[in-house]
Amino acid sequence: MKNSLLSKNYILVIISSTLYYASAYMINAVSSQYSVSLGATKSVAGGVAAVFTLASFFVRPFSGWITDRKGRKLVLVWGLLLSLIAGVFLLTGKSVFMLRMARVIFGAGYSAFTTSAGTTVCDVVPDEKIGVAISVYGVTGVIAGALAPGIGLWLYSRGFIWVSVVTTGLTVLSLLISFFIKYSENKYTDINKQFRIVEKTALPRAYTIVFFAMSSAAVNSFVPLMAEEREINTPGVFFAVSSLFMLAVRFTCTKLISGNHKNKVFYLADIIYVAGFIILAFSYSTLWFLVAATLYGVGAALIHPIVNTTAVSRCTAENRGLATGTFMMSQDLGMTIGALLWGAISEKRGFAAVYLTVSAFLLVMMVVFKSVLSRLTD
Repeated sequence: MKNSLLSKNYILVIISSTLYYASAYMINAVSSQYSVSLGATKSVAGGVAAVFTLASFFVRPFSGWITDRKGRKLVLVWGLLLSLIAGVFLLTGKSVFMLRMARVIFGAGYSAFTTSAGTTVCDVVPDEKIGVAISVYGVTGVIAGALAPGIGLWLYSRGFIWVSVVTTGLTVLSLLISFFIKYSENKYTDINKQFRIVEKTALPRAYTIVFFAMSSAAVNSFVPLMAEEREINTPGVFFAVSSLFMLAVRFTCTKLISGNHKNKVFYLADIIYVAGFIILAFSYSTLWFLVAATLYGVGAALIHPIVNTTAVSRCTAENRGLATGTFMMSQDLGMTIGALLWGAISEKRGFAAVYLTVSAFLLVMMVVFKSVLSRLTD
């Protein structure tokens, strides 16, 4: 029964997702440094990050289709099992090639899990509370983002094996919890559903979120390397501070995110977000590093749920999986492009050029939102 927001199934999805996202963020935070330690250049390190999102991108349409055709839980469990297989590769691999293989498999698992989990959230809450449910559900990634990168970097300083063991353990716990998610999926699925790559109603939102994902790639993949190069000894604190501000904004600004003035909120959030990247480009001290983290967290906390909510609110229940997959596929595309582009730019021009270029792309995102999406979100 989805008669309240805080139902048993909703809470279980949140707990399972928090554990899984923690695992993903730990690996993301250290993969670039680990690949460099194995002999890779910065460009190759960006490629290691890119294959994860590229694999996720290509699996998304199938994840969404099977989620709508066969059921949410099936895809959820398979995503976790694939992630466990990737964990085995991480535990046994000692080369850039093996790391890439692990990232490909993990990307496929990540795609399946996040698509099905995001769809399940929409199923187990009242329709009128989907916007709030998505915003609160987004806190799972925020909490993981606040704690996991710093913990991952701390574990990595003691050996990559510890990162592999802990992330695999978190994935196992997430899998065990997912078995207790139980509700009737029949009215949300269609066994005769034909395969489609995208859900058309979600496409306008996808255009905007590509730029946002590209900016996220610049942070997730290269903040630790930049901090190391500039001798800022607290790279994990950046993720903690930004995520804590994301958490605070998500809980205190739900009316702004889902209200009638969300277009204006989006424009303000984008300006704050851009300011964070400009400051990050010229941060050579911990103080300015954390100022950038604060602005980054506030901007991201407002932008993402505004676009995400509308991606699933205009389709039928039987197409929620595909709509979620379409939206997330655009994120994957942005993360892939970003990881490759920022890796190349950082190699030739340095990190300041990366984050100034990101700022320019975010201004383009505002134009895209105004011309393509804003008329659809009122």
